[in-house]
Amino acid sequence: MTERLSGAVIQVEANLDGQSRTASLELRKDFERESESTHEFVVGPVGEIGARVLNLVTNSDSRLRQPYVIDAGGGRVAYDLRATLSETPHNGSYLQMGDTGDPDHLTATDATGADARTQADVAQRWLSQSTIDSVNPATLHIGHYHDGTYTDSGEAGLFGSPLDVYVANTRVIMSSEESSTVDFNVTLVPVATLANALDAAAQLG
Repeated sequence: MTERLSGAVIQVEANLDGQSRTASLELRKDFERESESTHEFVVGPVGEIGARVLNLVTNSDSRLRQPYVIDAGGGRVAYDLRATLSETPHNGSYLQMGDTGDPDHLTATDATGADARTQADVAQRWLSQSTIDSVNPATLHIGHYHDGTYTDSGEAGLFGSPLDVYVANTRVIMSSEESSTVDFNVTLVPVATLANALDAAAQLG
């Protein structure tokens, strides 16, 4: 059996406060997701004049206003995620917001169970002070892209593993000082990883 993950979890590895740490940032309350895919082509779309020339060269009877394109896999997919941060439990438990997941012990690297503003501050620290790129990507568990780590059943999604991503931007909205919730927005983009190539080069070196 496979299971689709509810909400999303971002895993980040970073050296914070002089120590290598791994955080889990759970986004599940009032969760919203928008995905956008863009394509970049090696050739094209070729204009009408170019298309007519190619039709002559290739002896094609392609119709007008049907351009030629060659897709080599360029472009990107972006995940725009939004969730509400609050100090109240979600489905009976506190959502992890840091590297320990302990709601009884607030630290500079974990705000699980803390007030919404503190959670936002800690989450932004992780995402802004970490070097997240092709060498050290963050990991996004979302939809069927997960390995079962964050499901009650332990069952993985259809695709069996999470996505390596980089952080394009984050945005935090605090409506007022009296509000007990914060809107947390983050845009994540899947990235090709260089970690395996660098490891192989180090072993050969």
